[in-house]
Amino acid sequence: MNITDTIAFFALLTSFFALFFSCFVYFKDKKRNNQDQLFQEKLASYKELLYLAYTAHEKFFDLVDYVQSFNGDEDQWEKKYLKISGSYFGLAFEFKYALLKSSFIIPKEILEEINELEFALTHFVTSVHHRSVEITSIAYDALAERIENIENLIRKDLSIDNLNIGLNKRIK
Repeated sequence: MNITDTIAFFALLTSFFALFFSCFVYFKDKKRNNQDQLFQEKLASYKELLYLAYTAHEKFFDLVDYVQSFNGDEDQWEKKYLKISGSYFGLAFEFKYALLKSSFIIPKEILEEINELEFALTHFVTSVHHRSVEITSIAYDALAERIENIENLIRKDLSIDNLNIGLNKRIK
């Protein structure tokens, strides 16, 4: 082997390393781009679902207030309930529709909890019909706990605490 062959060999070897490295970077970046896109989709879905859940919970307090402050007989309550319940069912169904749009990207564990919350929102409006202050108050508090639990699961799924630590290091 003479010097020309040696130079050609090293040139070929360098070309193979460059090709390998380029392919490695390409596939790594492609995977990262897909992960970034999935993260953005999950973040947007979670934000919408939590917003709708907290909004419904806040507005459901009006139902608790109606139950606690209503003075009248059963027929009057029936009329009042039928008059007001539609908008509250609407809040629960709006949450359900938002969940249907994004259920395929949500991990199974979180999806099960969110499905239970969706059922609990609808059930809460239905349970108000019974006009029991105790049941309504307990159900309202249970909704708050369920939403907070889901929020914690979402924070864990998105690794929000780790992202905040990394962001703080980058800012300093």
